[in-house]
Amino acid sequence: MEKGKLGVMVETKFQQNPVQVVQARLKDLVIGFESWLAKQSLPVEGAVVALTSSTQGAVIGAIMGNITNNISSTIPTPPPPANLCPQAMASLQQAQALGGGPLIQARNFAVMTGVNASLSYVMERVRGKEDVQSSMVATFGFGALFSSVSGMNRANHATNATISLLVFSLH
Repeated sequence: MEKGKLGVMVETKFQQNPVQVVQARLKDLVIGFESWLAKQSLPVEGAVVALTSSTQGAVIGAIMGNITNNISSTIPTPPPPANLCPQAMASLQQAQALGGGPLIQARNFAVMTGVNASLSYVMERVRGKEDVQSSMVATFGFGALFSSVSGMNRANHATNATISLLVFSLH
C-alpha cells in the first residue's frame, strides 16, 4: 500500500476478474477429474461417464420440458385421425415420446445422453480411436434403450434401434 496525496491509503494490488477466477478453478477441477478418471478401470470410467452425461441430459430435458409445456399450453393439439397408417402412427408416437412434461423429458434426455456418451467412450477406449463404427455402436445402443424407455412401438425394439442408428449416424 502507498500513501496517497491526501494521506489516504490506496491499494495498488491488482484485482483479478472474478469470472476468470471461477473459470480457472473450474478448469483445474475438470483437469483433476479427468486425470482421476484416466486412472480408473474401464467399467468405472464407463459408469462415471454415463452418470455425468445422464445428469447433464436430465437437466437439459427438464429445461426443454418446461419450455415445451409453456409453449404447448397456448397451442391446442387436435387428436390424430382414426384411419392413420401404422408408419405415421409410429412417427406420432415417437414425437410424443419427445414431448411430455419436464420429468418425462428429463428421463428421456438422461437416457439418450448417458447411454450414447458411455457407449461412445467405451468404444473409443477399447478401439483406441474415434471413428464411424464406434459412433454406430453407440447410436444403436442408444436407439434400443431409448425406444424401450420412451414406450414407442414396444413390439419392435430392433427396428427402432436400427432407425436411430441410421438417423444419428448420418449426423
